[in-house]
Amino acid sequence: MIRPRYHCSGQLASPPRSLIPSLPSVASPANQRYEDRSVLDLKSERLETVAGAVKKTATKVAIPFLLLEAVRNGRAILFLGAGASKECRNAVGKSPPDGDQLQDILALKYMGKPMLNRSVQTVAEMAIENGAGQPLVFDTVASSFDGFAPSEAHRMVSDFNWRAIATTNYDLFLEAAYGDAKRRRQVLLPFVKDDEPIDSRKGAVPNPLEYLKLHGSLDHRLDKDIPLVLSWEQYEKYETNRKNMFHRLIYLSRECPLIFVGYKLADEHIRKLV
Repeated sequence: MIRPRYHCSGQLASPPRSLIPSLPSVASPANQRYEDRSVLDLKSERLETVAGAVKKTATKVAIPFLLLEAVRNGRAILFLGAGASKECRNAVGKSPPDGDQLQDILALKYMGKPMLNRSVQTVAEMAIENGAGQPLVFDTVASSFDGFAPSEAHRMVSDFNWRAIATTNYDLFLEAAYGDAKRRRQVLLPFVKDDEPIDSRKGAVPNPLEYLKLHGSLDHRLDKDIPLVLSWEQYEKYETNRKNMFHRLIYLSRECPLIFVGYKLADEHIRKLV
């Protein structure tokens, strides 16, 4: 079966409210304001895609029919990459680090100098192997995300029903966005390892939404069973204690379209899923 795939490179920027499609079946007091707007004919506006990477002036936004139907019926799977968090801000207006910036942070802290020609995976591996150790390096990664709040675009994700959400991000921005019980339409249930009882956890809450954190999570960074997929060594073992999670995403995507946002499809093991 050919699975529909929609790829939005770049960041998850907060788009104008008028860009959120009119979806009658997901209308709620929180998003009733979208109802009078045509899905296929949004005219004379400065358009920012949900991905936020390509900004242009246009007269029409054509949303694929299959995608529209999938979102309307709560069948779409949202896949968030690092770019999805770039619109988050801290108290001084800075955004969270991307891979290159995280590489700089680790290089300066553990090597004492920039390492411009090395990847974040290489620098992380060098830091871990040269004496810092995995827990300390992971704590440094976690501290680099301290003080940032979820973006409005993260909160807008909770305005819709999803079949599932998956991510390679470690951050906790989406969890924070779904903390607004009055706004969210579903209860977000993060899953980080294979031995978690998905069905029983979903059965314990109304309107559950599984959130597959495929590369680890900052709040579980010191769990030796599921280290952050950061260094090359961890990339080689990415499926360890996460194999069922990857298989679950494959299973769900057989009948549901995947919408990639802020993700470059650079990871070979993710490309294999689609």
